[in-house]
Amino acid sequence: MTDQVIRAGRKAQELLEDETFNMALTKIENEQLWIFKSSKPEESAKREMAWSMLRAIDSLKGELTKTIDNAKVAQRALERVNK
Repeated sequence: MTDQVIRAGRKAQELLEDETFNMALTKIENEQLWIFKSSKPEESAKREMAWSMLRAIDSLKGELTKTIDNAKVAQRALERVNK
């Protein structure tokens, strides 16, 4: 189980450091911000969808960060056991 957590953390770290992945996320974020900012007052559904997309991106980044943090904790626990 600990090995799986550590592997998942490494993969999450690789994703967050991946240039192509980050470019894609940034592009989507910028598009959604533009949609949000440029929407007309009567286009509340459009703004809500853009806001939801932005929140989803933040949630994805947060989940990846949690996975990395969990891997660090698991790695330290494994090191303590192996001492």
